[in-house]
Amino acid sequence: MASSQLQTALAMDARNREAARISPDKLDVAAARASLPDLGLDIPAEIQQIPIDAGGVPAVWINANADGPRIVYLHGGGFVAGGLPSHRSLVAWLAYELGGAVLFVDYGLAPEHKFPSQIDQANTALTWAARNGPAGPGAAGALAIAGDSAGAALAVGAMLQARAKGSVMPGAAVLLCGMLDLDPATSAFAGSTQRMIEMVAAYLPEGTKVTDPLASPLRADLAGFPPMLLQTGTADGCRRDSETFTQRLQKAGGDATLSVWPDMFHVWQRFAPLLPEAHQALIEAAAFLRAKAGA
Repeated sequence: MASSQLQTALAMDARNREAARISPDKLDVAAARASLPDLGLDIPAEIQQIPIDAGGVPAVWINANADGPRIVYLHGGGFVAGGLPSHRSLVAWLAYELGGAVLFVDYGLAPEHKFPSQIDQANTALTWAARNGPAGPGAAGALAIAGDSAGAALAVGAMLQARAKGSVMPGAAVLLCGMLDLDPATSAFAGSTQRMIEMVAAYLPEGTKVTDPLASPLRADLAGFPPMLLQTGTADGCRRDSETFTQRLQKAGGDATLSVWPDMFHVWQRFAPLLPEAHQALIEAAAFLRAKAGA
């Protein structure tokens, strides 16, 4: 039987979607954005939020310790929705448990902004964060990148760009419920509803294939990637993406850790600290990053 906290989190998510009038039959961008409000959950009192221009990319430092590790974070929302309000508790608790700072990237949303501009912004923010922290210019002692759902795809895309350019590569990465395959023919998540198919179409410009490895990193060459933690849940629609990506990263010689959480749904980590498993997942992610990002 599901815990009372899990039932509460699921009910909150369902109410938000119902209030926004989300339909599986078509994409309504305004409804998608309204379905991801601020959850109003508690965050640590000492967390600071500092708006910043990260090399031309709008961002916010979520800061627990300016001298600690730095994480560049890409939020989910199907490329068309989401932002700091919807992910505030996730990134605040991650920064707190890390004892460092999270650079939350406020990338341009589709359909107003198209692929690969979001990946370009993520890569720019990553390069900037390597040289600048919450206290000002200065090299990062430990640098990582993370993202959830669609943001996980952007995080991998930023690393693919970094590898191609020979620019800054993070020391570690965390992917939370990654949406890593945009092909509705092969992805149970991307092809689950007409709404999801239209969401991907809103992100990709005309003529771009859903199988492009930069858009669907499950199809990319993963050689030379840093250690990565992939979290998913048994009720996560993207579970297969995480499992397959882990296998392919390991086959490419990478250090990949797959963490599967019983009964957890898509991006349950947003519900910290209400849902104990959400907070525990962020503790796990922070411990992984502390161990790997500066190695």
